[in-house]
Amino acid sequence: MAKDKEEQNEKKSSPLSCFKNISFPFNTIFLIANSIFLATSAFWFVTISMLHYKTDECNRFVTTPGIFVSFSLLFMTLAGFYAAYYKSDCLFRIHFFIFFLWMFVVVAKAVFVYRLNNETNPRLYPGTKIHEFRLEDYSGWVRRLVIKDDEWYRTRRCLVKDNVCNKLFSNQNMSASEFRQMNLTPIQSGCCKPPLSCGLTYVKPNIWTMSRYYNNVEDDCKTWNNTANTLCFDCDSCKAVTIANLQNTSFSLTFNILHIVFSLSIGIVGWFAWLRILRETEN
Repeated sequence: MAKDKEEQNEKKSSPLSCFKNISFPFNTIFLIANSIFLATSAFWFVTISMLHYKTDECNRFVTTPGIFVSFSLLFMTLAGFYAAYYKSDCLFRIHFFIFFLWMFVVVAKAVFVYRLNNETNPRLYPGTKIHEFRLEDYSGWVRRLVIKDDEWYRTRRCLVKDNVCNKLFSNQNMSASEFRQMNLTPIQSGCCKPPLSCGLTYVKPNIWTMSRYYNNVEDDCKTWNNTANTLCFDCDSCKAVTIANLQNTSFSLTFNILHIVFSLSIGIVGWFAWLRILRETEN
């Protein structure tokens, strides 16, 4: 009798017996999905954390949010994995609470990227291949959300530190006609040269002069300076391209939508798994 009880206890405590007791199909699918997410989010969290402490201040501005996001995903998938594995109602509640917060963030980001795509409309300057960006083209909420006065100093310092204009300034023998036919990046167009509408005279890629009778009243035209650490880093056009450049650093709208659909599908499977567990508990 004692031997039979020991065998029964071993079966109950073994992982295989616990896995066999999982209700099919929802519990198993949810367990497998969370196992994959657990490994992925753990790898992401470790990678981002290591990168964060090996980079300078400019890159940490990007990696810091990544640490919080990866940690929240790690905690969410860990709670979901143990909830399905041990059929824990409490862990399911924790998992779904974090899941709904995560979905809110993803949906908000998708809406922001969608609005940003609609508002980003660079102007092709006549007779050139250069696109110029204007800060007034963006709505006030986008400007307040992305370009804050207390944060722009840090962004500006990082642009200068990263030498974002060096590639454009590498060819000092470039003629004005050659310069106007270049395909400049948004950062080069908005931060490394004055707006072409200012009418400044081109000398070299990093040197522009104004005539004695110059009377353009645009703020960016007066802000431009040939000094390497100034250029147009204080211009509104530089702030505008910083907003436009978010399209390159953020995920595309399509990716966000696919992420929402995939997350919802896993959430629905988890919901049915939770309902199955609750019914088994009641019975």
